[in-house]
Amino acid sequence: MKIELRKIPFNKKEFETSFENVSLKGVFYKENQNVIKIEAVLSGIIEVDCIKCATPFTREINENLKLIITDKIFNGFDEEFDVIEIPSQTIDFDDIITSEIESIKLDFDNVCNNCEDEIDLEFN
Repeated sequence: MKIELRKIPFNKKEFETSFENVSLKGVFYKENQNVIKIEAVLSGIIEVDCIKCATPFTREINENLKLIITDKIFNGFDEEFDVIEIPSQTIDFDDIITSEIESIKLDFDNVCNNCEDEIDLEFN
């Protein structure tokens, strides 16, 4: 799903989109002329690699996302929202989902059931 920045309203608009086995559902709205906010939940099933044995396994995700989207350089800092600077006047929600999935795949919590049950001798 793609939407042009100029078409985003100042009042909250609900949306739902999916890409592969993952859905993104929430609201988006324009905070000012150059800042769009997205508050959504990313959910679904993805395949990740175990950080201990590198065996692929499926993981259920249910992540709350708070994003600021801007086509300008974002000056400042927001503790609550992550900032995404986009090079065009269009938000591509498939790109957002893909980016979030890739971040989750790099997560240190990706441990398969076999490795979770083993005693980690490094720390004993």
